[in-house]
Amino acid sequence: MLQTSNRGTTSLGRPVALKLGILVLSVLLPAILLTSILLWRVSQLDGIRANQQALQLARSVAVDLDREIDGSIETLLALATSPALKRDDLAMFHAQARETLSFRRLNALLKTPDGQQLMNTRLPFGSSLPRQVLADYDRDVLISRKPAISVLLMGSITRTWVVGLSVPVVIDDQVRYILTMSIDPEHIQKIIAQAPRDPEWVIAISDSTGRLIARSDEHASYVGRIDHPDVKTWSAPPEGIHRTPSLDGSGVLRGYRWSTTSGWLTAAFVPTTVIDAPLRRVWEAFAILAIALMTAVVPLTLQLGRQIAAPIEAAASDARRLGQGQLIDAKSSYLLEANELSNALATASAELRDRTRALTANERRFRSVFEQSAVGFEQVDLDGRMLGVNERLCKLLGYTREECQTKTFKTLTHPEDFTAEESLISQLLKRERDHYTLEKRMISKSGEPVWVRVTSALVRDDEGHALHRASVVEDVTERRRVRAEAARLAAIVQASRDAMISTSLEGTIETWNPGAEALFGYTRDEAAGQSLEMLVPESRKHELREKLSAVSRGKNIKLDTVRLHKDGTAIDVSSTAAPITAHGVIESVSVIMEDIRERKAREAQVVLLNRELAHRVKNTLAVIQSIANQTMRSTPAPEAFRMAFQGRLQSLAGANDLLMLTGWRGTELGEFIDRQLAPLMPRTSRQLIKNGPEVLLPADLSIPLGLALNELGTNAIKYGAWSTHAGAVHLTWTVRAQSGETHLVMTWKEAGGPAVTPPVRRGFGTTIIERGIPNAEIARTFAPSGMICTIDLQFPC
Repeated sequence: MLQTSNRGTTSLGRPVALKLGILVLSVLLPAILLTSILLWRVSQLDGIRANQQALQLARSVAVDLDREIDGSIETLLALATSPALKRDDLAMFHAQARETLSFRRLNALLKTPDGQQLMNTRLPFGSSLPRQVLADYDRDVLISRKPAISVLLMGSITRTWVVGLSVPVVIDDQVRYILTMSIDPEHIQKIIAQAPRDPEWVIAISDSTGRLIARSDEHASYVGRIDHPDVKTWSAPPEGIHRTPSLDGSGVLRGYRWSTTSGWLTAAFVPTTVIDAPLRRVWEAFAILAIALMTAVVPLTLQLGRQIAAPIEAAASDARRLGQGQLIDAKSSYLLEANELSNALATASAELRDRTRALTANERRFRSVFEQSAVGFEQVDLDGRMLGVNERLCKLLGYTREECQTKTFKTLTHPEDFTAEESLISQLLKRERDHYTLEKRMISKSGEPVWVRVTSALVRDDEGHALHRASVVEDVTERRRVRAEAARLAAIVQASRDAMISTSLEGTIETWNPGAEALFGYTRDEAAGQSLEMLVPESRKHELREKLSAVSRGKNIKLDTVRLHKDGTAIDVSSTAAPITAHGVIESVSVIMEDIRERKAREAQVVLLNRELAHRVKNTLAVIQSIANQTMRSTPAPEAFRMAFQGRLQSLAGANDLLMLTGWRGTELGEFIDRQLAPLMPRTSRQLIKNGPEVLLPADLSIPLGLALNELGTNAIKYGAWSTHAGAVHLTWTVRAQSGETHLVMTWKEAGGPAVTPPVRRGFGTTIIERGIPNAEIARTFAPSGMICTIDLQFPC
């Protein structure tokens, strides 16, 4: 006897797989496999051989038929060139045609293009012949001037089936006659009947409409019948193989070939019963063999089944006891597999007891996690009622556990979010998804919405029926606030005109905003993944590496520097670099670059203006010192000195005011004259009459010309036109360009004043007028009617 223990191993028996395997391999498998292979090979070879035979026979007959048709066409073409036709000697032509065609037992007829028959070799010459409507193939001959062959037709004279073959008779470049050969189907039948073939094979010739012209056997019964109404569907390939029903309804294997000469179909076919008979006999033998094998196998199988059933039934009984939680003992039998199953059941019963205990402990731990988790849990039945909630969810919504469990899924969900989640639950029930996750608002006890992230799935029984829905509920109110803030910052970055870039600690570009695209010319796709050094001139790359290193150590860097545009242009920028940290670790670098080219240009302009101002101040002080010295020499009396010096200083100040207003770029001449002379005019502006075009007076000529005008005005007040009420000064000027220079000619002409006499002495004022203006030619005329002064200035265009 075999010894067993409660959880021990039984002694070895015989494996059932070995017995059944030996039986199957030794009886069924070799026979079935070998027979299947043989049947498959035989069916393949027979099918290939039959297909080849059908196609080859159709080709051979088609070639013979084409050769016959070609010979007939050549014969007709030769007759069409007969001199008798050119002479209209139809009697002679009748004799020639009958003699030519007699050895082939064929007949010909001649007709005019309007269908009148003139000659028929079937009848004596001169017989009365009818007029007929031309057939389609005759009209083709008239149009193409080429031979044409008809489908099977009923002869108008013989009232029998014939095939017409027509050629044109061209005389004087016109189709005068149509020469037609009548071919009897019996003539074609004799051709195909001579083809070598097995007795079972039948050869048939059909015209392009599917009507039978000739057949190798039972010709008279089939000629003129429609063989295949759908024969035109075969015309795509020139030849092929079909298994189709024949005219008598039996299935046939048909090989066919279309003639390129006549357009006829040559078919060779054999009943499928003839082809399939050998294979059918093989299958019959296989069936007999299979039945015999099954007859022998069934008893053996039953016997083995009874031997195997006993230990299996015992194992089934143990399995039921296992399901009831009972402890199972191992049993022994003569089958190895049954012994192993019994051992496994015994082991499983002991493990199940241990796992039940562990499961109980795990359930306690799960309940602890469920209640103490940092996220909320809920269990909802299929009608939306709360089955269970944990403490975290209750605190999140402000309810007690009892209050929370009186609520429903609908009452706890914000109305605007309920429809979307209800649709997702429907998809869970329809098994369209395993779970879903969404962010929604839940209604707290205070009525305020709370944003949560819900992940939910259905709990199903062993048969797949939905029991209830379990969900994890996570408070995401703060996360959404952070996300909104991040979106706002992202929008600011996108809208900023400054270049905002983030890089790795090594300087690889990670983000690139539109401001960076506008400033540097690189698109985001072009810049991403590149080194920031692509924006840095070679001479400043060491500076970039130093700054990146400093930022990676936590420093903020701000400096004015130079970066490069995509086209190589240098750009002045103000660059600010700062570290980006995550969880206290510096992970990347934020770089903001502002275009400061305008600021730099303004700063450079300020420096330039300051330098110019310093230069002008020095020059002005020198001029003032010179004016003071010269005025003191020429006007030693204090009051006269004060008046002369004050007037000249005012003129100098007015010129400087205009230059300051225009940024020392020069002054408009008309406005300049008003500024210089308005303080001197004693009464009204009508005493100064100006006329001249607009012209920009260079800055370096403004002060000397202003001093000269001041002296001329002062002299007019003291001695000239402005010393009386009726006096006036006419100040005119003209401008012309010559040899790259501008010539400004001003004329000061006084009128209405006292009689003028030349001065008896030369003072500092005369020096200012005549020599104080660089590159100027001065001419003064002291006419009794008034003084005239001409000033010719030259300066670059």
